[in-house]
Amino acid sequence: MDERHVALVDAMAGEHRLRRQAVREAQEAELWTARASMAQSRGLEEMATAAQARAERHLRMERLLLARADDMRVEIERMRQAPPATLGLGRAPPLSEATLESRMARLEIEQEIEAIRVAVAARGSTASESEQRQAEQRQD
Repeated sequence: MDERHVALVDAMAGEHRLRRQAVREAQEAELWTARASMAQSRGLEEMATAAQARAERHLRMERLLLARADDMRVEIERMRQAPPATLGLGRAPPLSEATLESRMARLEIEQEIEAIRVAVAARGSTASESEQRQAEQRQD
């Protein structure tokens, strides 16, 4: 699959996840609305008010998720209609397989990093040894 196709599939999956979450939020809102009416019928005003507030929060989240899903739908349609040549503009070039030269450079960098680590570790142990000697001299 090419990069354009992968991006399109990812966007479609993201839209689907948003819409599925919006459905769950709508179901939660219905549940809390039912709880609010049940509390209201039993004369539990505080509980009814809290349940209704929670139902409203779920409804706001549902609207937000649907708005984001709609935005993604617009982006998906734009991606479908865009000619392949314009999609890559402004992006970094795709990664190609590492050449022998780049792999050798990476190995040299790793060796230098390891040498620095060894030097730092050696300095750390030397410093701790000198601190121990100083502590022993203070005790004497």
